[in-house]
Amino acid sequence: MVQDVTNRMITPPDDDENPSTAIYLSPDKVVDSAELSVADNIAALSGIIRAVDSPLRIQMLVALHERPHYVSELVALVGSSQPLVSQHLKVLKAAGLVHADRRGRQMSYSLAQPMIIDILKLALRVAEKALETTSE
Repeated sequence: MVQDVTNRMITPPDDDENPSTAIYLSPDKVVDSAELSVADNIAALSGIIRAVDSPLRIQMLVALHERPHYVSELVALVGSSQPLVSQHLKVLKAAGLVHADRRGRQMSYSLAQPMIIDILKLALRVAEKALETTSE
């Protein structure tokens, strides 16, 4: 069971023998796999997947889920250079996942799409199940 951004519980089907073709985004919103195959939707999904295709960006998203951070805080948190962190933030911002606010001379970043954390949790669940399958 996964908690979505509105703190409602989402119970995706957990039937390994008969996997569903639907994705349960919330109790009242279901996306069927046919909807996923629409070209525009594929492009949008691909953009999001590319944006989170970095351990550093995932680490920053998790930190931003807790609270907004200044760039300097993210630099210290992830242990990378300021130019590298800024470049990764630019990718996340272009994907619409983070929002930037200027506060004086500093930029503060916050999570624009909190649902991305739910997606990362589901991806972790898939990774764990895939690891179990390959270990057998």
